[in-house]
Amino acid sequence: MLSKLIVNSYEMLIEIALWLFLVSALVGGWSMGGFITGIGALIGAFIFCVLFGGAFLLLADIRKRVKSIEEKS
Repeated sequence: MLSKLIVNSYEMLIEIALWLFLVSALVGGWSMGGFITGIGALIGAFIFCVLFGGAFLLLADIRKRVKSIEEKS
């Protein structure tokens, strides 16, 4: 029961973590050097999230699609 709860909430937790990472990068960059540095940190964090966090979201999407195909069969 607990394992199914963890698996079902996995995608939501990853998405929340990615949003928090982006906001933290923006705030950190802004406090370090102003508006331009904040935008640069946001862009850098976005690229980092795409490279390392996107794979987990892609796997979650594949899992969801396979589950829907299994239910149709």
